[in-house]
Formats: sequence, C-alpha cells, structure tokens
Amino acid sequence: MANPSLNGEAGDFGGTMKEEYLDYLEAVRGLSEHTRLAYRRDLDSWEAFLANCGGHLAEASPAQAGDFLRRLGRDGLSPRSVNRVLSCLRGFYRYLLRTGRAFSHPFAGIHSLKTPRRLPVFLFEKEIQALLDEDGHGFQPLRDRVLFEILYSTGCRVSEVCALDLGTVVGKTRFPVTGKGNKTRTVFLTPSAKKALEAYLPARLSRLEAADADAVKALLLNSKGQRLGVRGVQKIVGRAAARAGLVKAATPHTLRHTFATHLSSEGMDVRVVQELLGHSRLETTQVYTHLSMDRLKDVMRAAHPHG
Repeated sequence: MANPSLNGEAGDFGGTMKEEYLDYLEAVRGLSEHTRLAYRRDLDSWEAFLANCGGHLAEASPAQAGDFLRRLGRDGLSPRSVNRVLSCLRGFYRYLLRTGRAFSHPFAGIHSLKTPRRLPVFLFEKEIQALLDEDGHGFQPLRDRVLFEILYSTGCRVSEVCALDLGTVVGKTRFPVTGKGNKTRTVFLTPSAKKALEAYLPARLSRLEAADADAVKALLLNSKGQRLGVRGVQKIVGRAAARAGLVKAATPHTLRHTFATHLSSEGMDVRVVQELLGHSRLETTQVYTHLSMDRLKDVMRAAHPHG
C-alpha cells in the first residue's frame, strides 16, 4: 500500500525528508558539517539504488536493503564504512516511522558487520617530546608550541581546540569545552601548556591588525590574523612531525590518542579518561586500556631476560 503521507513525486519526498532528517540530527545531536555531508552521500546513494530498481524511500523492502549493503561490499567499501552507512539509514528510518512517513523499517533486522579491532596510533613519550621540543622564536613557532601543548594536555578534538576563545583559557588551569552533541566537559592545562601559552600571547598581538571580530576573541590565530582552522592545524602537525623525524603519520587526533594512552598507562581509571575525552560510551574509551596492556607486553618482551 502506498504511503498516504507521500504527496507529489517520490524525489520531492526524498529530498525534503533527507534534509529534514539531517536538520534534526544537527539540532539534536550537534551533527558536524563533515558528518552531515557523509550522511547526505549515504542517503543519496540509497535513494539512487532504489530508483534504479523501481522503489522509493518510504516503501523500501528488507530484500532491497540487503541487496544495497551487499553492493556496497562489492564496490570495495570496508566493513567499517558499510556499518557507518547502515547506522545512518537505521536512524533515517526510525525518524520516518516516528514522523509517519514510512510504515516499515527495511534495515531493522540487519546486523552490523564484524570489524577487526583497530588500535589507535599514538606517540611514545620520546616522540611526543620531540614534537613539543621544537625550538624557535616569533609568532609561528610559539603558536605551534602552544597548539601542541593544548592538544596533548587536554586530549581535545582538533575542532574543539580551534573553537577555543581567549577568555575561556587564559589564566585558567581548567576550562570547559563543548564537544560532540553539544556536550560540555572540563579539561585541564598542564604547567608546561600554561608556560607555552604565556610565551605565545605577546606574539599573538602581532597578528591582530587584520583580525575580524571572531579572530579578536580567538585563542589560536593563523599567520593572516584569522582564527586557526582545522585544516590549518592538520598541516601544522604533519609538518612538525616530519621535522621531528617521526616515522608515524601524526595528525591532531594522534595527540588525542596519545593523551588517552598515556593516562591509561599511568593507571588512571577508565571512567575518568572517558569523562576527559567526552566519550558517550565507555566501550569507546576501553580501547586505550587494551592498548596500554599491549604496550606493557611489548615492554616486558623487550626487558625480560627470557624474552
């Protein structure tokens, strides 16, 4: 039976409902622009698949859902990527059911694919120190040093660090950050990070001539006097890692992993690490406990007389 809430062409319905769903996620879950684009691609791909087999979003069948996911696998998507698409579409149909736009959930009985545990890349103490010990005077070296110190001291995501304002951080040992889902948590600056911040602030003033209203309050600036962006931080970390001779392809998220791994290695309770990272699920944080144990085993193998 056709869905009575369908008015006009299926394409009109699909386009409207996809945007409504994405707007809903953005408002309720604080969906980032990057994730919104990924979800839109997933929804567009599913709608195009249905159009090719004579179906449409509101009346898709479990058989069509299974065929779609199998096609993604044949197209070379990893199990992890297929699971992301599945998560997006499950949420989409839950939304359609709640709003009366669909009568059934084609993905309801489909289980996620098993994925191998992927341990995060982190830096050892000597490696992170090589990154932090980069010397230099002037705006850029001082800005880079405080950037690295804040990433490693707080475990913040790169987007969270870029959003920091001067008044939130200066003179503070702890301060609030707003993360995924608009959830606020408290993070802490180490004495080393505070020292780097004090050294950076006078150099920051030299870039304020061209600053707009947002940059004036921003903590971290680029060389043009604007708020430092995510892509800029990614380039800064990558270049610094290469200069420091690191073999690993370090990213801003590598420093977040390093922060969590080092805390776990020092015996910090996993629930405290969870709170500091802003994870909603404990299972997400527990990977660092496993990582710490794997690391301990490597140290034991290297140090024990019998290997």
